[in-house]
Amino acid sequence: MEKKTKTKSGNKIKILTIVLAMILISMIGFIGIYTRKQNRMQNIVEGYDLAMDLKGARVVSIAPTEDKETVIKDAEGNKIDEDLTDEEIKEKGYTKEEIDNNADKKTKENFENAKNIIEKRLKDLGVDNSIIKLNEETGEITLEIEENTNTDQIVSEIPVEGKFEIVDSKSNEVLMDNSSIKEVNVVYGTETNGTMVYLQIIFTDEGKTKLEEITNTYATQENKTTEENTTDENTTNETTEENTTEEEQKEIILKIDDQDVMTTSFDQPIKTGKLELSVGTSSTDSDKIQTYVKKAKSIATELNNGKLPMQYDVTGNEYIISDIETDLIQKISIGIIAVIAILAICIIIKYKLNGFISIFTTSGFIALFLILIRYANVKISLEGIFAIAIIVIINYLLVWKLLENSKGEEIAEKMQKTYANFILRIMPISIMAITFCFINWIPISSFGMVMFWGIVLLLIYNWIITVPVLKMRGNKEEKTEK
Repeated sequence: MEKKTKTKSGNKIKILTIVLAMILISMIGFIGIYTRKQNRMQNIVEGYDLAMDLKGARVVSIAPTEDKETVIKDAEGNKIDEDLTDEEIKEKGYTKEEIDNNADKKTKENFENAKNIIEKRLKDLGVDNSIIKLNEETGEITLEIEENTNTDQIVSEIPVEGKFEIVDSKSNEVLMDNSSIKEVNVVYGTETNGTMVYLQIIFTDEGKTKLEEITNTYATQENKTTEENTTDENTTNETTEENTTEEEQKEIILKIDDQDVMTTSFDQPIKTGKLELSVGTSSTDSDKIQTYVKKAKSIATELNNGKLPMQYDVTGNEYIISDIETDLIQKISIGIIAVIAILAICIIIKYKLNGFISIFTTSGFIALFLILIRYANVKISLEGIFAIAIIVIINYLLVWKLLENSKGEEIAEKMQKTYANFILRIMPISIMAITFCFINWIPISSFGMVMFWGIVLLLIYNWIITVPVLKMRGNKEEKTEK
């Protein structure tokens, strides 16, 4: 008798603990956790990652650079290089017209090529949710991308031509260009005074040969000079030091879009076909290292995806708010809440205390679900909101089935059978959700990701929370009846 009393008391404590835990989770999921920061209260729980259809987007337009020149031509169409006034032009029967130096580059093929390159750059920059439109007549490209902390940096990199050159620092001779590049990576190196970031350029077979020739020539020049200065008895030590220093300072300049990015030198011939260029200086400061990494990744993105066929300028850059009205979101939310409330009332009326306890566990599930999709990097679109509603309804249906089998004998077997049947029934939905996750279109992928995480959570959550609670309640009622 004493053992039964202890068991009964222990079950009450367990159920009460679970209910209190669900209340706490519900408060975190629906309200958040607020801490004081800089004289204001801030919610430290991760926010929702909304898609562009809900939070708006940055709309950027880029167009081929206008490179126009006014020229004077004679009656036969020949260009006149003289500097003439309008009166002199008229007297000699010449004409003055404005020509576009980029006219021969403005072709449909080049416009399509530029669009493809920009799509690749956006993908490398981690911009999956974007819309790109091309005006085939003018070459103008319009992009809709998400607004976040990296948007300005992305916008600045989109129109970069990506012209790559390695030139001699003194003669300005072009030693290598884009045609020699196979792949560009960002790598790290550990040194005594910190971490070093390198831009690793891997060249094609032809580029590998060319790189070896260039670096061998530079290294040979340095060695020859040192040897000559050492064997010449008439050369003073002072001259030797000056000549050696001069050769050691021979450097190449890496240029992108005619801008000097970095200057370095070759110590010895490079036969691997890989050129590693340091970005910044070695450091132990994580912020500095990340700055160098970001710069290196920016360069790698521009070079890995090819050179734009022409220069582009940003002609438009503005934030466009979502065309889905707030009232619509509110109406959808109210509708979902109303459905949840009706289902909850029906469960309480039919199953009384068991139903009331199940509502607490269901509230905990919804709150935990909302927390999960925030930390699982799920993009929430309008379709994702509908998926949340579907998961909540499916969860209620599972709870309802579990409540139906929480009375009578062999409760454990009944619930296991209920669970097995439920898994079989939702199998087609699960397969659909997994398939949708891999579709690279936000409305569909958002729906799929929400459904996937929802199904996983409701199966795990109800098995470790709802089922044990109902078993304890069912066993208690069974003993009371006896």
